[in-house]
Amino acid sequence: MDGHPFYDPDIGAHMDRRIERTRAAVVEAAVELVARRGSQVGMTEIAQAAGVSRKAVYENFGSRDQVLLGATQSLLARLPLDPSALQNREASPLDLVLPPLVAHLDEHQEFYRAMLCGPGPSLARGAVAEHAMTGLRSLREDRESGEDRGVVEIRDRFVVHGLLGVLADALAEQQEADLSTLARVLNASLANGGLEN
Repeated sequence: MDGHPFYDPDIGAHMDRRIERTRAAVVEAAVELVARRGSQVGMTEIAQAAGVSRKAVYENFGSRDQVLLGATQSLLARLPLDPSALQNREASPLDLVLPPLVAHLDEHQEFYRAMLCGPGPSLARGAVAEHAMTGLRSLREDRESGEDRGVVEIRDRFVVHGLLGVLADALAEQQEADLSTLARVLNASLANGGLEN
């Protein structure tokens, strides 16, 4: 195609930017709608709020569940691991990863109340758990430890999934849940029980 008089090498880049804009608009619309109305928002409603066609939503995501997963992942992407956390050798990886995650859940309570407590929460809960596990793995790989990595991974999963379960329950039961205080109390309990490392 190079050298063809009608070939424009910028078309591919233009298409990629358009796809990115469409995906971003759909994800932002989904975040706002879920926070206001709950996780049962439909594809037509999401498409209208994003200013795109329903067909474009399906072409970019395939299903409503994938849109909601994309919305969750988009929010979580705003919560990167603090690079200074890698330098902090005194604090536990759980202390470095989980409090910022809980603060993020607290900041976006309406969205996560719908996604973690409503029908079909497994995709969102899985995305939040994987975000936390990625941060924990990153911190733990940077540290030398005499412990078996498999045991540490299982313990971290137990703590993360247990914490998410308790936080989801609090979101479901309380309109103004204080997730940060709840997480601190749980973390202190875990530290006293020997699970903290």
